[in-house]
Amino acid sequence: MKQANLSLRQRITLLRWVLPLAFALTAGIYQLGLARWVHDHYGHEIHYGVEILFYSTAGPLLTYWALTRLGKWLEEKEGVEIKARASEQRLASITSASADAILGLDSQGRIESWNHGAELIFGYTTQEILERPLTDLLGRGEAAEVELDWLVKSVGQAGFVRGHETTCFDVNGRQVTVELTATSLNGDGNKPFGISVILRDITERKRREEEIRRLNASLMEQVAERTGELAEKVEQLARANTELQQLDQMRSELVSLVSHQLRAPLTNMRGAVENIELNCPVMNTTCVRMLAILDQQVERLDVLVHEVLTAARIESGDLLLHAEPISIFPVILQVVEQVQPRANGRTIRVPDKPGLPLVYADRDRVVEVMVNLLDNADKYSPPGKDIAIEVRAEDIEVAISIRDFGPGLPLIDLKRVFEKFYRTDNSDAQIAYGYGLGLYICRLLVEAQGGRIWADNHPQGGAVFSFTLPVAPS
Repeated sequence: MKQANLSLRQRITLLRWVLPLAFALTAGIYQLGLARWVHDHYGHEIHYGVEILFYSTAGPLLTYWALTRLGKWLEEKEGVEIKARASEQRLASITSASADAILGLDSQGRIESWNHGAELIFGYTTQEILERPLTDLLGRGEAAEVELDWLVKSVGQAGFVRGHETTCFDVNGRQVTVELTATSLNGDGNKPFGISVILRDITERKRREEEIRRLNASLMEQVAERTGELAEKVEQLARANTELQQLDQMRSELVSLVSHQLRAPLTNMRGAVENIELNCPVMNTTCVRMLAILDQQVERLDVLVHEVLTAARIESGDLLLHAEPISIFPVILQVVEQVQPRANGRTIRVPDKPGLPLVYADRDRVVEVMVNLLDNADKYSPPGKDIAIEVRAEDIEVAISIRDFGPGLPLIDLKRVFEKFYRTDNSDAQIAYGYGLGLYICRLLVEAQGGRIWADNHPQGGAVFSFTLPVAPS
């Protein structure tokens, strides 16, 4: 066994035997060696002097060596004891200052040590709790005895118990939820002599966890409730959408049916009026006036049927567009020539704009849009006032503007004038009679061709209706 592994007691015992043996061995070697040589070569005086010198020197030297070793061993022991005391003091300070309850139990489960943290948590002073069983904290009774017995056996078998949650009671009987960690304390020969127990107060943490669980449960309940409501709303919306689709289908069918059924009688009525005008030899003033009114109303109904059918086809997606690169200026001239005869003697001014880029559009639908806008301008321009057309080209589109010289539009009407059935004047005494479909159809036709349409008031008076068409790709 190495000397470093020997205790101080064992070292002193060993030195007690080594010192005499070393002295005896030294004396024997001297007598058999040096003393015999001196005796043979020198006289008795020198022999005695050498022996005195040897024994007076060897003994003290061996004694000095032995005491030096003993002093060194004592210093090492003192150093170890100082470190051990410092470690014990640090451990005691940590234990005393810890906010957790740190208890020392004997092998029977009785409390032997009690730190300040335990006093803060449970309210017992050290004098009040020492030598009392741990069951006093666990609530006494059979359940506490069973739990303590389990704790002692578990620590004895595994050496520790970690993360065990249990309920303790403070000096006032208040429940304290704790997390328990227990460790076996072993002495010489690894023989257990007690248990170290750390109790961490987790009452507030458990309360927060319970509150979080309660909030989560409430949230899940609300989510389930809202999900059910949402599912019900979705089902209601689906039913409503189905009903709307059915109503829209019925509306389309009704519009188509009524419009077609109206068109045939209107054709017959117009033919009858023309026949009366041609074949009646004698026409008085009343008949002429009534036939003119009848012809005018038939024409108005025919326009209404046409507009309703056109709007219905566009809305249902049945309108087919034949877009192609076209020159817009000839189209403008064609429309002006078509509209000019019924423009109440006013002039439609067309600018000279050579070199305009081609636009990509349906020629017939562009004609329909311009006819509607020019007729609208004719309705709202005072007698004798012209209608002005402006054309301007940009990088990606060509804009056509039609200006009248009427009263202009109220601000509220500028955004709504293209809505379906919207009229700026809904009274019975309308200056220009209409159904609110013309501008709506213009918007649908322009947007279907990738353009924009809007209305403004000119700074010098009158309304300006503008629309754009995309420039044809090269």
